[in-house]
Amino acid sequence: MKVLITGGAGFIGQRTALLLLEQGHQVSILDNLSPVVHGQPPSLPAGIEVIQGDVRKREDWSRALKDREVVMHLADHHDYLPSYSKMLEVNAVGTALLLELLAEGNTAVRRLVLGSTVAVYGEGRYRCPQDGDVYPLPRRPQALERGIWDPPCPKCGGAITPMITDESGTLRPTSAYGLSKLAQEDLTRMVAERHAVDWVILRYAAVQGGTQPFQNAYVGALRIFALRLALGRPPQMLEDGNQLRDFVHVGDVARANVAAAEQLPVGIYNVAGGKAQTVLDLARTLMRVAERDLVPETPGCYRSGDPRHVIPDISRIKAAGWEPQMGLESMAREYWQWLQRQGDLEAYFEGADHLMQRTGTVRFIR
Repeated sequence: MKVLITGGAGFIGQRTALLLLEQGHQVSILDNLSPVVHGQPPSLPAGIEVIQGDVRKREDWSRALKDREVVMHLADHHDYLPSYSKMLEVNAVGTALLLELLAEGNTAVRRLVLGSTVAVYGEGRYRCPQDGDVYPLPRRPQALERGIWDPPCPKCGGAITPMITDESGTLRPTSAYGLSKLAQEDLTRMVAERHAVDWVILRYAAVQGGTQPFQNAYVGALRIFALRLALGRPPQMLEDGNQLRDFVHVGDVARANVAAAEQLPVGIYNVAGGKAQTVLDLARTLMRVAERDLVPETPGCYRSGDPRHVIPDISRIKAAGWEPQMGLESMAREYWQWLQRQGDLEAYFEGADHLMQRTGTVRFIR
């Protein structure tokens, strides 16, 4: 197949491009090659066509779509700063431009794969002893300021238990990023179905692994914890560290992307590791791998827009033949070993670690 990957020089995009190339497909990538996102210049092998461009520009889309049969749309903008307009412009408007070109019928594209996120669920599904399955509202700032981390039942106000959420779950994003990705999803389904283009939407959980750029302040807990450990500092938790997440290896995500390009039936699929673990589990695993005897800190801070728990159900994609292969310890070891070969860690720690506090995104309880 002739495949175009937007964001193909990024963390997930590079792995996917290499895997597609190994399997004999023709691969081109459209990427703005931003150093903030990618850290170092991408090291892509010969045989992959690199088109430097911006998904917000119609002319760049037109150049990149020439003769492409499959589009894997992974390019997006994700951070916790209040750059809402840029986030919606890159994610929603960029996708809308692609869909306008597909609707005109002048391309060879027959399948569109969209890289989305479990952030579209927000808090996801919980169970209340009195009211059964419920989908709680975003947590109120007044509760977070007092260190009340768990959301209440939206019906009775009582305690609730987090459950796995499948693809049919209620979509209630708690962040502007999740909202922008939901807009991408809705646009993709609506336009692709009207114009006879097959579509697959993959909702990624917390993607981890080696080469995840530590220069980017927004790539998650593994980067933050590993940088601190490398500089002799203990991992520092948001909230109490007991937030449930599902960590999935980037290589497993790349395999899911290839499956979506090749044979997955039209539809929406969660892509995750299949095991809910706390953020504190991640920190302890990394400390064990790094052989660091430190005590994780919980200074009583939280990040606006974070859900308390996110537990995706991967039954659907497993039934289609994909399942994760790498566990949390292997992910942590791969990243730690890669980080040891990098330089100037102190500068990146000082430049990025406190950024969200300075902008008011991370706040402390009263």
